[in-house]
Amino acid sequence: MKHPHTLPLSAALLAAMAAIPAHAELTVTPYGSLRIQAEAVSVDEAQPGEDDSYTGLRDAYSRLGVNASYNDFDNVDITATLEFPINSARLRAEDPTFFQELYKEDNNSMPRVATISAAHDQYGSVTVGTQWLAYYNNVAYPVDFFSSFYSGYATQSAFRRDALTYTSPSLAGITATVSGVDMTDEAGTRYLDTMQYALSWSLDKLTLAAAFQDTEQDSGDRPDQVGASATYTTGPWRFAAKVEQLLSHSSVSEDPDPVTYNLYGSYSWNKYTFKAMYAQGEESDGEGEAFFQGDSVHVGVDYQHTEALKLFAEYFYEELGYAIYTPNSDSFNPLAGYQVQSDGQVFTVGLRYDF
Repeated sequence: MKHPHTLPLSAALLAAMAAIPAHAELTVTPYGSLRIQAEAVSVDEAQPGEDDSYTGLRDAYSRLGVNASYNDFDNVDITATLEFPINSARLRAEDPTFFQELYKEDNNSMPRVATISAAHDQYGSVTVGTQWLAYYNNVAYPVDFFSSFYSGYATQSAFRRDALTYTSPSLAGITATVSGVDMTDEAGTRYLDTMQYALSWSLDKLTLAAAFQDTEQDSGDRPDQVGASATYTTGPWRFAAKVEQLLSHSSVSEDPDPVTYNLYGSYSWNKYTFKAMYAQGEESDGEGEAFFQGDSVHVGVDYQHTEALKLFAEYFYEELGYAIYTPNSDSFNPLAGYQVQSDGQVFTVGLRYDF
């Protein structure tokens, strides 16, 4: 069954911007980013019909988009963003992770971002549309700082969904966010079926954040989740850590409340940035209860050749299959199998060109 609200969401953005008077203070800025990598991959044992190792090209989240802003109202800024994923390795408009097809059936090419936002200095901002989620922004994003395709996987959070989000103005460095999210798009649940709440506090070089996700309020058959993060930056150093815990509604888990831990650090020197992360996810028997399980290690270096062009080289290891895909995936399809013993390794070099 097709989902009738998907098309109107993007169409509403375009219609709203088209309705703005020609004399208004409207600025429109197109943008894009080409991100591609060459990789050498190996696992202990691949799925039937797949090789245990391969070399090839993989997209690392290329995108094309446009930002529009309208600032003709007193103290209120209106902005809109429409952004589409580009799989540069396959020359298609699609999300290279294929997570979107798990959310909107047969619609992996839906926009990465499609939002309208109204912001006021005193009252905060409201954002509606397909957006980066409050839980991810506060908990998972602080350790999602690598350049390759394998960045950001070691989390239990969803990245982007349709949502209605309110963010408060900053008061003494404290910011609160409340968001209603269309998490699963399943029949039998209302459109905004999940609530996310986040609180962050920034003081000089330190930022602390926490978030809670009340998942699928109508059905209650998937775990809630809670997480916290800390980020500290001083000179060329940046350190970040996060912890997440699933709060299961069922008894099918080996550990009813599996926990994920991440530690990240980076050092910048001239045009180079050296990065390293270790992550550990407690194992769970419940399918889908804990997306990331086992251990993973990620190290890399970026070289900022010009303001627009970045080159990178990285090494990634996963104990259980979750991020290393088959070479020609048409869906979310780990090479060793999902949550199967993998000992998978990737050596990758690539480039990112922003325009």
